[in-house]
Parts: sequence; C-alpha cells; structure tokens
Amino acid sequence: MPERIAPDFEDRSGIVAPIIFTLMLLGAAALWFYSDFIKAVLNPAKPEIVFQARYQDVYDRLGISSLPNYIERTDPSVSPLLDQLRREPCDRAAILPLATLLNRIGYPREAATSVQRFGNRCGHSEALLEQAYSSLMRIRDLPGAVAVATQLVTMDQARSRFRYLRGNAYEELKNYKAALSDYSSALQLFTNLSNVASSEFYRVSRMYAALGRPCDAITPLEMYLSYDVSKRQTAQISQLIREYANSGDCRASYASGADRLLVPPSNIIDVTINGAKGRMIVDTGASMVSMSAAFASRARILPDEGNPMTFQVVGGTFQSAPGNAQLIEVGNARAANVPVAVSIGKIDAYGPQVDGLLGMTFLARFKMSLSGGALELKPRDLN
Repeated sequence: MPERIAPDFEDRSGIVAPIIFTLMLLGAAALWFYSDFIKAVLNPAKPEIVFQARYQDVYDRLGISSLPNYIERTDPSVSPLLDQLRREPCDRAAILPLATLLNRIGYPREAATSVQRFGNRCGHSEALLEQAYSSLMRIRDLPGAVAVATQLVTMDQARSRFRYLRGNAYEELKNYKAALSDYSSALQLFTNLSNVASSEFYRVSRMYAALGRPCDAITPLEMYLSYDVSKRQTAQISQLIREYANSGDCRASYASGADRLLVPPSNIIDVTINGAKGRMIVDTGASMVSMSAAFASRARILPDEGNPMTFQVVGGTFQSAPGNAQLIEVGNARAANVPVAVSIGKIDAYGPQVDGLLGMTFLARFKMSLSGGALELKPRDLN
C-alpha cells in the first residue's frame, strides 16, 4: 500500500506559511512606523542643533545666524547673556557684553548686526554704536561704518570724536572731500586748539594734499606750530612744509606783506575778502576764517553745502560749509587761496554787525603776535 502523509503534519504546513507571511508584514510595518525613532537612536541630535533651538528666538530678534555649540564650551559666559536677552529682550546690561564677546571670538559681523538690531528696537546708545562701528571697520564694511558714524554725529553734533570716526571711514573709502569736512569739524570742536595733538592737524593737512591742494595742506601744520613754535618745530614738520610748498609753488601767494594793527577791546577789525569789506573778530581759537552767508555772498564765495562742518561757538554749535577765498587782506598783510567756512541757516552767527571770525587759516600763515592792543603780522618762511 502507498505510504500516507500523517494528517497532523499536513495540517501544520498549511498554517505555517500564512503565519510567516503575516509576521513579515508586521515587521515591515513596525520598521516603517519606528523609522524616526531608529534614526534618532542611530544619529542623535548634535549639540549645536540643541543650542540653536534653545536660543533661536534671541537670534531672530538680533538678526543673526545661530551660533555653534562649541562657543558655549569656549566661553561659558555666552549662555547666561543669551538667557538674559531671552527673558528681557531690551536688557542693555547683556547686549554690549555679548557684542564684545562675539567680536573677540571672531564674529564681528554678528556683533555689529546684533547691536544695531537691538538699538532699532530698544533705543540706541553711544557705546552700542561705537561697538558696531569698530566691528564694521574691522571687516572693512566701510559704507556700513559711515552709516553708523553718521548716527553718532546726529546723536551729538558737538562731539569731535564722532566726526573723527566718520572722517576715518570716509578716508578709507577715498572720499577725501567728505573726510576733510569731518576732520576740520573735529578740529574746530576742540575748545582749546593749543592743547590739541599734532595728529588732529596732520589729518586735515593730509586730506588737503590728497585733494591736490598742497598749499592748503601747509596751513594746518603752521597752525599747530603757531601755538608753541619753540617746542613744536621739528625737522619732520619743516620738511613736510617745504615739500608741500615746492609741490604747489606756494611761496609767492601763501602770505605776503606785513603790518601792525591796533585792535580794540572787542577784537573786531576791518578785513577785506575778495574786495568785499567786512568786520571780523580776531580769534586764534578758531581753526578757520568763518563768515556769515550774507558776507560770503558779497565776497562771491560759493560754499560747498554738500559737505557741511560743525563749529563750536559760545552758546552752542552751528553748521558751516567749506569755501575758498581768493584773497584776504588785513592792512598790508595778504594771503591768497584761503580755506574758509560759511555759516548755514544762522543770520547772526557771530553777533550783530559782525561778519565773521578771522581764524587760523589766515593767521597761521604769519608770524603773529596779539598783545597790548596790537596785532602784528609777518609772513612765515616756507623754506
């Protein structure tokens, strides 16, 4: 008889195959369902991502990209500062140290952007803007530095330092005309020119030279010397003056004639500029010859109002525009091509019936003495 397969074995084989197939389906479904979990186990989140997520709201407010986690390990003070700004978005005690830290660890762009965004939202301060300026100059974002320095100038028109900062950025941009206006303003805003460092005068001189005006470049140097010739005259300054004089063939027109004039207690004397007669206050503390707009019109001087300067006078500051006088005469003393400043928007900037100030852009061209009610002028030797 043929051998028969046992019934119990035959029944089991019919059941096993569907069970195996079902288990395979369940395994695939479980693998799909828990794939994210498996990925997380096999590839745990980087600490940088965790750090980023923790402070993303702060980064968004400051307008900067997230910082990598290693910064927290490099300088543990960063997390407390970010925590402060997360709790109090306008906490001034946190933003400046944070910007300083960002600068130190190599994130100057983020430092500048963070303080600017903070200031736009919470109010600017001089310290924050100076931090932004420093960061932008470091990465050579010169237009950005000019914009920040302009904010500082607007904030305080009488601060010479802010004019210097903007002038420095303009000079780096090779906008020498704008730099000259700012450096001239910085010089004029000092209350006592006799105490000002030589570098302040030299900056003005350097800009005149860069603009191709070597004769004008001499005057700031002579101005510096005039306050104490015996101590300030150096071989270097003398050589520089000679080079400028030779370059511009300045000797014939720089200063000529001599005179000794009586000066009343008011210090107001008669001055002739481009043939127009006026009355000016002799002022050795004024870096430039300056005048009212009305007198400038009579003297046919066209001011460059596109490059305004800020001048300090009794009672505050006022705006002036640079110009040039073809000829200034005080008695028999004459000087040609003298830089001047023309007041903008103030009719009586110098007092009633006074046309301006006879400042150092004229006086420094002469060996000058003002004492005993007399002004004595003798041309300086440019050799």
